[in-house]
Amino acid sequence: MTKRVGIIAEDQSDVDVLKELILKISPGRSFVVRKFLGHGCGKLRGKCLQWASVLKEQNCQLLVVCHDLDNRSLPVLQNELRVRLNPCPIARNVIVIPVRAIEAWLLSDSPAIARALSLRRRPQTTPNPEALLNPKGRLEQLVYSASGKTKRYLNTIHNSRIAAHSSLGSLRRCPSFRPLESFVKQHI
Repeated sequence: MTKRVGIIAEDQSDVDVLKELILKISPGRSFVVRKFLGHGCGKLRGKCLQWASVLKEQNCQLLVVCHDLDNRSLPVLQNELRVRLNPCPIARNVIVIPVRAIEAWLLSDSPAIARALSLRRRPQTTPNPEALLNPKGRLEQLVYSASGKTKRYLNTIHNSRIAAHSSLGSLRRCPSFRPLESFVKQHI
């Protein structure tokens, strides 16, 4: 049976990454995605309940809300999203908050970065990607350097490619990834 997954995220790149990761976590499972994009975090927080209601009307059985932590406090942001989503019209839901940004998850697997962008050499491994203040900037630097200064990283193009090549073992190095993995394993 095909599951309908609603995704509320900041931008299309985040949705693309989440779709790739859901495929990786639940290979062979059938699902379709319906989405709403906040085009930033403010609109996402303000409209998440309304969007969740529309996704429920579109027969979504599962809901993933993805909001980058940026420089916020994790407990405060989690609480704010739970309050704004309450009562959630889709019973099976998860709030996923990548620490700093979703690019931290992608930085967890340097071989995946090299394969996804056909780099000349494998980028330097990032020991704790969630500790970086600017993971997107770090990814830009790594790609430029490992390509011999011939390639530029574009999150809109490269994030989903990197996600498709990433290993679950590497992604698990980021504690903020684990709620997504657990949710998908349980429900898809």
